[in-house]
Amino acid sequence: MRRKTINRIMMMLIGLLSTGVLAQQTITGTVTEPNGPLPGANITVKGTNLGTTTDFDGKYTLNNVAEDAILLFSYIGFVVQEVPVDGRTVIDVTMQEDAASLDEIVIVGYGSESKRDLTTAISTIKGEAVTQTAVASNPVTALQGRVPGIQVESFGGQPGGRANVFIRGVNSLNSADPLFLVDGLFVDSMEFINPADIEDISVLKDAAAAAIYGSRAANGVVLIKTNHGKKNQNIEVKVNLRTGVDTPSKKLDFINGQQYTDYINQRFANDGVNTVVQWNGVDTDWQDENISSAIVQDYGFSISGGGENSSHFVSANYFNQDGILVGSGFERINFRFNNRFDKGRFHVTQSLGLTQGKLQENRWYGFDGTTAPTVALTNPNNEGGFEAPSTDVQGPGGVNQFAQAVLEDNLVTTRTLFGSTKFDFDITDNFTASVNFGLDYTNQRNFQFTPTFFMSSVDAVRNDNQENDLTDFRSEVLNVLVEPTINYKQEFGDHKVSAVLGYTYFLENEEGTGVFGQGTQSNDIQVISDLPASSSIVLLGTDNTAGLESYFGRVNYNYAGKYLFSATLRRDSSSRFQEGNREGYFPSFSGAWNISNESFWNVPEINYFKIRASYGELGSTTREFYPTDAIFLSGQSNVTFGNSAAPGLAQTALADPNLTWETTKTFDIGFDMSLLDNKINLTFDYYSKDIEDVLVATNIPSTTGVSLPVIRNAGDLVNRGLEFNIDYSKNDGDFTYRIGTNFSFNVESRAGDIPNPILGPTIDEDLRIVNATRPNQPIGAFYGFVVEDRVNPATGDFVRRDINGDGTIDNDDITLIGDPVPDFVYGLTFDAGYKNFDFALNFAGVQGNEIYNLGRYYNILWQDGGKLTEVLNAWTPTNTDTNIPRASVSDPAGNQAPSSFFVEDGSYFRLKTLEVGYNFDEDVLGSALLKDLRVSFNIQNVFVITDYSGYDPDVSSTNGGRANLNSGVPGLRDNVNPLLGRGLDARAYPNARTFSFGVQATF
Repeated sequence: MRRKTINRIMMMLIGLLSTGVLAQQTITGTVTEPNGPLPGANITVKGTNLGTTTDFDGKYTLNNVAEDAILLFSYIGFVVQEVPVDGRTVIDVTMQEDAASLDEIVIVGYGSESKRDLTTAISTIKGEAVTQTAVASNPVTALQGRVPGIQVESFGGQPGGRANVFIRGVNSLNSADPLFLVDGLFVDSMEFINPADIEDISVLKDAAAAAIYGSRAANGVVLIKTNHGKKNQNIEVKVNLRTGVDTPSKKLDFINGQQYTDYINQRFANDGVNTVVQWNGVDTDWQDENISSAIVQDYGFSISGGGENSSHFVSANYFNQDGILVGSGFERINFRFNNRFDKGRFHVTQSLGLTQGKLQENRWYGFDGTTAPTVALTNPNNEGGFEAPSTDVQGPGGVNQFAQAVLEDNLVTTRTLFGSTKFDFDITDNFTASVNFGLDYTNQRNFQFTPTFFMSSVDAVRNDNQENDLTDFRSEVLNVLVEPTINYKQEFGDHKVSAVLGYTYFLENEEGTGVFGQGTQSNDIQVISDLPASSSIVLLGTDNTAGLESYFGRVNYNYAGKYLFSATLRRDSSSRFQEGNREGYFPSFSGAWNISNESFWNVPEINYFKIRASYGELGSTTREFYPTDAIFLSGQSNVTFGNSAAPGLAQTALADPNLTWETTKTFDIGFDMSLLDNKINLTFDYYSKDIEDVLVATNIPSTTGVSLPVIRNAGDLVNRGLEFNIDYSKNDGDFTYRIGTNFSFNVESRAGDIPNPILGPTIDEDLRIVNATRPNQPIGAFYGFVVEDRVNPATGDFVRRDINGDGTIDNDDITLIGDPVPDFVYGLTFDAGYKNFDFALNFAGVQGNEIYNLGRYYNILWQDGGKLTEVLNAWTPTNTDTNIPRASVSDPAGNQAPSSFFVEDGSYFRLKTLEVGYNFDEDVLGSALLKDLRVSFNIQNVFVITDYSGYDPDVSSTNGGRANLNSGVPGLRDNVNPLLGRGLDARAYPNARTFSFGVQATF
């Protein structure tokens, strides 16, 4: 009864309101541009779905328009005009040309500029492009294929996995990571940022653009601006709901149990072993057991708005991605609180982000290959319920990777708080004083527990765990930023001058404590307090501090929009170096000529043409906190006095006290152009980088008493390339679209004069190494024997080439067999809209790089584990015409040695994102509360075209496999420099194809 009464009251209110609706009328008119009528122009009533387009003569008619309505006139290449009706029935409009993309405001270091006035190489993408990859846990992947000059290498389909980001190639041997800034605050990565919070991203690519950040900017700078709401806007609530499923995008072909048994018997025969085994009837498909579909969830909302003097933005987001590999997944919770406040000449801008991330990794899939199919899925007779190879039919050894991943409990919990508060005071109309306070706090817990189990006495180090293992390490990182600046802007007739002076104080603090031990009383007790006192406990800890103090300044000059000039100087002082070497000075100069603004310019087809040139120097330090201090460890040189042992202190590494800055000297020349009424926009750049005083780990004689290399300024790198971007936009009535493409070519990328080869990580238990950086050769290239695409029909062994022509095959014939650096990377985007539908495609490609396929190495030639179906074509006395060597455990001919057999073309072309959306009309929604509603269907990793035989050619898995196995403790291994093991497919996480459905609503 109560519901009926409420309904009647609501109907009466609606009726009363409807009596106040203003009178409706018909509007007619003509839309023109300076050269005549403008057909196909859009006219819409602001805030409604009512609209029309002009005919061939530029005329239009619009019915049922309220007397107080506002009309919006728009057309590609022209300024959007808002015209109040004010009771008129005839409204004529003349559109004005506008290079909208050129007049767009772009974030630059400590300020913003119009694209038209830029003298440096900067690329931008909008937040909408980032959210199209919302199912990706790391928003940095949105840059892939969209921004020229950038290559992003993802960790396959690893949820929460970090990506390697290369901006214009390799610019240091210490790290490839660019400098990330979120609302002016230095952060290490973008992986804990909610993509829906991002308003836009600017990528500073040349030295002149990045030089104002000096230190850490040699690898480029990525500026992320988050949403702060808008002034004079009613409160707006947006809800984003997306759910989907990850499915394996590819599976490999492995032999079954019977085929494996036949393979084992053939291997016995080849090795001269008088053993024959019978199939045990077990046929486990370990690939299917390890890989399966998984759910992806992404739910969030935001509240924004503002008054005359303030604006605000508040958001929350929950993201959960179950991994397609057993024992893996990532969960992230985000909160953001941003606001702006103005009071006269005083302005406050605040940004605060809170995040919790939980990452669980499968650290075993593909480790030393895969498990033999003749190993059963379970074995209830063994502690833990699993088995590993223990009989001849199961192979000579190996581990059960599925069991290891299921039994191991690992979790990395990361909580971050990063925020900044900026105070601005307009001293005069020309001078603004500012100070920015930033805080980046990270609290992380690395936890790993491996219970007791027994799977096999073969390879017992990993298959028999008689004491459970516990690692519990907690760390805190606190970075503090204080940055006062003063800005000046002034116009004198045709002259525009702007300048910024500033000071930066950046303090890094890193502390951590933890324990690794064995033997709690029960597998159900997973706390360090239960570790026995007699246990071989390893105490873990860090306590590091580093400071950076900088002074910087920049001056911009603009004459009549024709001649543009900018100069920057930054002075950095880093505590990582000794007194006397701490200071580095990094200048840059850039200029541009807007030729199309000259009076003599008379090319109607080219609306805008600007030439740019720049030169700049940037500095880099090591990631080590104390690289100039020698390392001493206790317990390394113990002695005995009487019957008692006394601990000794030994120096384990030398240090160079004269260490100083790496310097990257960059020259860039390019142009920007717009054609055909600004429908086509083109950008081109050529850059040349010479990196001097490269920090290199230099080998020293063993007679010094230490074995570790010494970091010195002892090398140089060369990096040259070119890039271009072109896009085309058109508005054809109800159909609008934009297509763009970009290419980035690595003309030259190599090490210069370095004192000794820098070796990459080991790839197997025999300590083989594939990657090396050698003088005047590609960085992190592959070295090994070149083998023919056939085996010796008489022996079944590889046919190696005599590279030096001395008639003997030996280690002198080891040569360059592959380069992981691509010849070029490229992308293609297509965005379209038809009436209420929108459609987006994002392609990404890489060409000319090689991959060293360790999966193929382990699953064809390694003695342990299951095998790919390629071994069915292995050499036998009756199968001699093949390129697959004979099966052997002893490998007397050394076929397992690094060779070109394992090197594959890593080129690929991927349809990365496909999204289709539909926007409902207001009359369909039928609710004053709901402003708009959009539903969308998104597919990530739609397809990939490649000749690579592994799971996926997008490889950045250096930390996988054995690369860091002998460092740290379980659950807390050292990170391996990705530059030194680049292109090494060491247990890459299989990539996923993601199907998701989304709903976006605004209230």
